[in-house]
Amino acid sequence: MAVASLAPLDGCRRSGAIPARDAATVADTLRGIVAVTGSDPLSIVQLTTAAGRAWQLIGTATPELRAAAGLEVTVHGHVAAPDSATRPIARYEALRFSVRSADGLAALDGVLERDGSGFALRLSDDRRLALTAVPRTLRDQSGARIWWAGPVDRAPNAYGILRGR
Repeated sequence: MAVASLAPLDGCRRSGAIPARDAATVADTLRGIVAVTGSDPLSIVQLTTAAGRAWQLIGTATPELRAAAGLEVTVHGHVAAPDSATRPIARYEALRFSVRSADGLAALDGVLERDGSGFALRLSDDRRLALTAVPRTLRDQSGARIWWAGPVDRAPNAYGILRGR
């Protein structure tokens, strides 16, 4: 199956910066819910778009995406060629991602940092958001990449660690 046959790319968005000759084979972003399917050591990280299209996620961001199972994310990367005819699921090379929501509740992700006597969340654009009521399990995780669902001015509705410190 040629990569170009995947067009239109359900759940993908293309940037205007992609040359026209490459537009059929490159997608900048893919958005959906992450799941880890199968049994180890053969499990795969999969993303399912709102329209129901499943993508196998491969690439450098995959280890952290495993920790994002059940979350809605936006993944940045590009469509990859399928690995064989026996695995017909479309593949997407995930280079980076951001958490969007957890069970429909808006979420943020970033690096947890000490901020004086409290904590802050440093986002990918280097903005820092002061966090209040940081759960006990996160207090010794300064430097870890975490996700936080709910307002930052009170305890989170949900949270998790994407990459330990």
